[in-house]
Amino acid sequence: MRRYCLAPPFAPKFISSLPANTRRLISKGNDMTKKLIATVLAASIAVTSISALPAVAKPNDGAKILGGLAALYIISRVIKNNDRGRAAAAPAPVRPIVPNRCLKTFYTPNGAISAYGARCVTKFAPRLSLPQQCKRRINTDYGRRNVYGPYCLRENGYRVAVQ
Repeated sequence: MRRYCLAPPFAPKFISSLPANTRRLISKGNDMTKKLIATVLAASIAVTSISALPAVAKPNDGAKILGGLAALYIISRVIKNNDRGRAAAAPAPVRPIVPNRCLKTFYTPNGAISAYGARCVTKFAPRLSLPQQCKRRINTDYGRRNVYGPYCLRENGYRVAVQ
């Protein structure tokens, strides 16, 4: 049985530009698939050529276009005027961070407390100046130490480790 191809001579280039699954359908499809594709293509060309109507300009189309442009101009001016009155939003204040590695447990005669060691904070965050009202002097098994209480630091705007 002899098969007739309806595709034009440039079909190989056209087919290679199609997606892989479409190419597979066209190249490996049976006669029924090819006939279906040809029928759908012919029907779509016929319907689109019948329903196409020529564009006709009406006498008041120019006025409608000018009115639309004027409305767009007015809207753009209103938006620009609204933007002038707004000031830029102020950035959120940056809360200084106390290094987590400085949170230690100190053993005192009254029990264990968690606090930030003053020497550790000055070593790992030299630019960080902690408030003096949070500084406490405690007695430990290794002598007197200066520490900063986490609750006091948090109340004074510092970010501290979760206890």
